[in-house]
Amino acid sequence: MTFFTVLLLLLGGRMFLGSVTDLHRVISGSPEVLNLEGPLDAQQEALLRGQIVLANALSHYHPVALSAHALARLGLGLIYLFAVAAVFSGDKRGRRACLLAGWAGIAASVGNVVFVLLVVRKMVPWLLPALANAFAQDAARAGRAAPMAEAVAEQSQLFLVEVPLAVTGMGVVFSLLLIAYYGGRRARLFYNQPRQADHG
Repeated sequence: MTFFTVLLLLLGGRMFLGSVTDLHRVISGSPEVLNLEGPLDAQQEALLRGQIVLANALSHYHPVALSAHALARLGLGLIYLFAVAAVFSGDKRGRRACLLAGWAGIAASVGNVVFVLLVVRKMVPWLLPALANAFAQDAARAGRAAPMAEAVAEQSQLFLVEVPLAVTGMGVVFSLLLIAYYGGRRARLFYNQPRQADHG
Protein backbone atom coordinates (compact mmCIF):
# COMPACT_ATOMS: atom_id res chain seq x y z
CA MET A 1 0.00 0.00 0.00
CA THR A 2 2.84 2.39 0.85
CA PHE A 3 4.40 1.71 -2.57
CA PHE A 4 1.30 2.93 -4.39
CA THR A 5 0.75 5.96 -2.16
CA VAL A 6 4.36 7.12 -2.54
CA LEU A 7 4.10 6.83 -6.32
CA LEU A 8 0.77 8.66 -6.26
CA LEU A 9 2.38 11.43 -4.22
CA LEU A 10 5.33 11.80 -6.58
CA LEU A 11 3.23 11.63 -9.74
CA GLY A 12 0.53 13.92 -8.35
CA GLY A 13 3.06 16.56 -7.33
CA ARG A 14 4.81 16.38 -10.68
CA MET A 15 1.55 16.67 -12.62
CA PHE A 16 0.38 19.56 -10.48
CA LEU A 17 3.56 21.59 -10.95
CA GLY A 18 3.89 20.77 -14.65
CA SER A 19 0.29 21.67 -15.46
CA VAL A 20 0.48 24.95 -13.52
CA THR A 21 3.64 25.82 -15.46
CA ASP A 22 1.91 25.13 -18.79
CA LEU A 23 -1.15 27.19 -17.81
CA HIS A 24 1.08 30.07 -16.72
CA ARG A 25 2.91 29.86 -20.06
CA VAL A 26 -0.37 30.15 -21.96
CA ILE A 27 -1.78 32.96 -19.81
CA SER A 28 1.40 35.03 -19.74
CA GLY A 29 2.25 34.50 -23.39
CA SER A 30 5.94 34.50 -22.44
CA PRO A 31 8.10 31.67 -23.78
CA GLU A 32 10.13 29.73 -21.27
CA VAL A 33 13.90 30.17 -21.46
CA LEU A 34 15.99 27.15 -20.54
CA ASN A 35 19.53 27.72 -19.34
CA LEU A 36 21.32 24.40 -19.35
CA GLU A 37 23.95 24.13 -16.66
CA GLY A 38 25.66 21.24 -14.98
CA PRO A 39 26.93 17.88 -16.24
CA LEU A 40 24.29 16.93 -18.81
CA ASP A 41 25.03 14.64 -21.73
CA ALA A 42 23.85 15.30 -25.27
CA GLN A 43 20.76 13.10 -24.94
CA GLN A 44 19.60 14.81 -21.74
CA GLU A 45 20.12 18.24 -23.27
CA ALA A 46 18.20 17.25 -26.40
CA LEU A 47 15.31 15.91 -24.31
CA LEU A 48 15.02 19.03 -22.14
CA ARG A 49 15.52 21.44 -25.02
CA GLY A 50 13.00 19.63 -27.20
CA GLN A 51 10.38 19.72 -24.47
CA ILE A 52 10.82 23.48 -23.98
CA VAL A 53 10.73 24.26 -27.71
CA LEU A 54 7.59 22.15 -28.08
CA ALA A 55 5.86 23.68 -25.04
CA ASN A 56 6.59 27.23 -26.22
CA ALA A 57 5.27 26.42 -29.70
CA LEU A 58 2.14 24.80 -28.29
CA SER A 59 1.40 27.80 -26.08
CA HIS A 60 1.70 30.10 -29.10
CA TYR A 61 0.02 28.08 -31.87
CA HIS A 62 -2.28 25.71 -29.94
CA PRO A 63 -3.11 27.45 -26.63
CA VAL A 64 -6.54 25.82 -26.34
CA ALA A 65 -5.17 22.30 -26.83
CA LEU A 66 -2.31 22.92 -24.41
CA SER A 67 -4.68 24.43 -21.82
CA ALA A 68 -7.07 21.47 -22.07
CA HIS A 69 -4.17 19.05 -21.73
CA ALA A 70 -2.80 20.97 -18.75
CA LEU A 71 -6.20 21.12 -17.03
CA ALA A 72 -6.63 17.37 -17.47
CA ARG A 73 -3.23 16.73 -15.88
CA LEU A 74 -4.01 19.23 -13.12
CA GLY A 75 -7.24 17.42 -12.33
CA LEU A 76 -5.51 14.05 -12.30
CA GLY A 77 -2.73 15.40 -10.09
CA LEU A 78 -5.27 16.70 -7.58
CA ILE A 79 -7.09 13.35 -7.57
CA TYR A 80 -3.77 11.58 -6.91
CA LEU A 81 -2.94 13.95 -4.05
CA PHE A 82 -6.42 13.55 -2.55
CA ALA A 83 -6.02 9.76 -2.67
CA VAL A 84 -2.67 10.04 -0.89
CA ALA A 85 -4.16 12.26 1.80
CA ALA A 86 -7.10 9.88 2.29
CA VAL A 87 -4.84 6.84 2.64
CA PHE A 88 -2.31 8.45 4.98
CA SER A 89 -5.04 9.94 7.19
CA GLY A 90 -6.86 6.62 7.53
CA ASP A 91 -9.97 8.01 5.84
CA LYS A 92 -12.55 5.36 4.98
CA ARG A 93 -12.71 6.88 1.50
CA GLY A 94 -9.08 5.95 0.85
CA ARG A 95 -9.88 2.80 -1.12
CA ARG A 96 -12.50 4.53 -3.27
CA ALA A 97 -10.19 7.49 -3.82
CA CYS A 98 -7.44 5.19 -5.08
CA LEU A 99 -9.86 3.38 -7.37
CA LEU A 100 -10.97 6.77 -8.71
CA ALA A 101 -7.31 7.68 -9.24
CA GLY A 102 -6.78 4.47 -11.20
CA TRP A 103 -9.74 4.98 -13.53
CA ALA A 104 -8.97 8.70 -13.91
CA GLY A 105 -5.39 7.77 -14.79
CA ILE A 106 -6.58 5.50 -17.60
CA ALA A 107 -8.90 8.20 -18.94
CA ALA A 108 -6.10 10.79 -18.81
CA SER A 109 -3.74 8.37 -20.57
CA VAL A 110 -6.20 7.95 -23.43
CA GLY A 111 -6.45 11.73 -23.70
CA ASN A 112 -2.67 12.05 -23.68
CA VAL A 113 -2.31 9.55 -26.52
CA VAL A 114 -4.83 11.54 -28.57
CA PHE A 115 -2.97 14.78 -27.75
CA VAL A 116 0.42 13.37 -28.75
CA LEU A 117 -0.79 11.75 -31.96
CA LEU A 118 -3.12 14.48 -33.20
CA VAL A 119 -1.32 17.61 -32.01
CA VAL A 120 2.31 16.99 -31.10
CA ARG A 121 3.22 14.56 -33.88
CA LYS A 122 1.90 16.95 -36.53
CA MET A 123 3.97 19.81 -35.09
CA VAL A 124 7.31 17.99 -35.01
CA PRO A 125 8.17 18.34 -38.75
CA TRP A 126 7.81 22.13 -38.83
CA LEU A 127 9.56 22.47 -35.46
CA LEU A 128 12.71 20.84 -36.85
CA PRO A 129 14.42 24.11 -37.89
CA ALA A 130 13.94 25.61 -34.41
CA LEU A 131 15.06 22.37 -32.79
CA ALA A 132 18.12 22.12 -35.04
CA ASN A 133 19.10 25.68 -34.13
CA ALA A 134 18.62 25.04 -30.41
CA PHE A 135 20.56 21.77 -30.53
CA ALA A 136 23.38 23.48 -32.45
CA GLN A 137 23.63 26.24 -29.81
CA ASP A 138 23.76 23.67 -27.02
CA ALA A 139 26.42 21.69 -28.88
CA ALA A 140 28.53 24.83 -29.43
CA ARG A 141 28.26 25.71 -25.75
CA ALA A 142 29.40 22.23 -24.76
CA GLY A 143 32.16 22.12 -27.38
CA ARG A 144 30.54 19.38 -29.46
CA ALA A 145 29.85 19.14 -33.16
CA ALA A 146 26.36 20.21 -34.19
CA PRO A 147 24.04 17.25 -34.87
CA MET A 148 23.17 16.40 -38.45
CA ALA A 149 19.66 17.07 -39.75
CA GLU A 150 18.86 13.34 -39.73
CA ALA A 151 19.91 13.08 -36.08
CA VAL A 152 17.77 16.08 -35.16
CA ALA A 153 14.74 14.51 -36.84
CA GLU A 154 15.32 11.16 -35.13
CA GLN A 155 15.83 12.72 -31.69
CA SER A 156 12.76 14.93 -32.09
CA GLN A 157 10.56 11.99 -33.03
CA LEU A 158 11.99 9.93 -30.17
CA PHE A 159 11.80 12.52 -27.39
CA LEU A 160 8.60 14.32 -28.37
CA VAL A 161 6.46 11.44 -29.62
CA GLU A 162 7.79 7.99 -28.81
CA VAL A 163 8.98 8.63 -25.25
CA PRO A 164 5.71 10.35 -24.19
CA LEU A 165 3.72 7.45 -25.65
CA ALA A 166 5.90 4.94 -23.79
CA VAL A 167 5.51 6.88 -20.54
CA THR A 168 1.75 6.95 -21.11
CA GLY A 169 1.76 3.19 -21.53
CA MET A 170 3.58 2.84 -18.22
CA GLY A 171 0.93 5.09 -16.68
CA VAL A 172 -1.81 2.75 -17.90
CA VAL A 173 0.01 -0.22 -16.33
CA PHE A 174 0.30 1.68 -13.04
CA SER A 175 -3.41 2.55 -13.12
CA LEU A 176 -4.35 -1.07 -13.75
CA LEU A 177 -2.17 -2.23 -10.85
CA LEU A 178 -3.74 0.42 -8.65
CA ILE A 179 -7.25 -0.73 -9.57
CA ALA A 180 -6.32 -4.39 -9.11
CA TYR A 181 -4.83 -3.79 -5.67
CA TYR A 182 -7.50 -1.50 -4.21
CA GLY A 183 -10.25 -3.48 -5.89
CA GLY A 184 -8.90 -6.72 -4.47
CA ARG A 185 -9.96 -8.72 -1.46
CA ARG A 186 -7.12 -7.56 0.78
CA ALA A 187 -7.92 -3.87 0.39
CA ARG A 188 -11.65 -4.48 0.76
CA LEU A 189 -11.13 -6.34 4.02
CA PHE A 190 -8.81 -3.63 5.32
CA TYR A 191 -11.20 -0.77 4.63
CA ASN A 192 -14.33 -2.66 5.68
CA GLN A 193 -13.03 -3.71 9.07
CA PRO A 194 -14.51 -1.86 12.08
CA ARG A 195 -12.52 1.19 13.15
CA GLN A 196 -11.75 1.67 16.81
CA ALA A 197 -13.37 4.72 18.34
CA ASP A 198 -11.05 7.46 19.46
CA HIS A 199 -11.38 7.92 23.24
CA GLY A 200 -9.51 10.92 24.39
